[in-house]
Amino acid sequence: MGIKKKEVLERLIQFVKDQQLKRGDKLPPERELSVLLNVSRTTLREGLRMLEARGILISRRGSGIYLNRGADVFDSQPGAVPTDEDTVIKDHLEARFLIIPNIAACAAERADENEIKELQDCIVRLSRAIVSRELNALAESEADFFRLLAIMTKNHKLVGIVEQLNSGIEIFWDYFIKSDEFVNNVIFAGYVEVVNAIKRRDVTSASELVKRNIINFCEGLSRIKNIPCRDLFGLKKN
Repeated sequence: MGIKKKEVLERLIQFVKDQQLKRGDKLPPERELSVLLNVSRTTLREGLRMLEARGILISRRGSGIYLNRGADVFDSQPGAVPTDEDTVIKDHLEARFLIIPNIAACAAERADENEIKELQDCIVRLSRAIVSRELNALAESEADFFRLLAIMTKNHKLVGIVEQLNSGIEIFWDYFIKSDEFVNNVIFAGYVEVVNAIKRRDVTSASELVKRNIINFCEGLSRIKNIPCRDLFGLKKN
């Protein structure tokens, strides 16, 4: 991660600590915060995504950005927010790999027809977002996809876990929107296959297809950003 990203992250952390913000407190609007921290709005967004990806912040559509954990987290857990983007990405993907396949398997077993229809509608929105190349729309539609999988399990704890995993997923699409072929032919196709497996009530395929899609994410990032995150899953290099 470049020095500018590291600096803005440090400034954001210091701002939260100086203001003694507590869980549920709302951050100032982007425009105001960029002035307070003396950084560009583009660079500020990168820092906000880093904190969101670590579960420190949570973005509420149409409302703003809120603190999801109190300022004391930075003192009680000094390593809670790594300053390098690669670590954030690898941690996020590892968490996906460990959790989402089991959620997909459970969804295939428990989903009702209305929920499956919602998941299909979500795929349509994701397709439109890919065509439009809109970062926020891509992140929101993917977050909706995972959220719906969790809702299908009928387990509210899993819904909460997925909400946490959804934090900061813009960090991935920021890279993937630069690669039309990869997004259209690999990632999107993988989501379609997961939906089809759930429609068939194929528990094993739903789980395995999610795993493969996460590995595809890793391989794509390895090509785009040179992150060896495939090693996280104990997979041998081809």
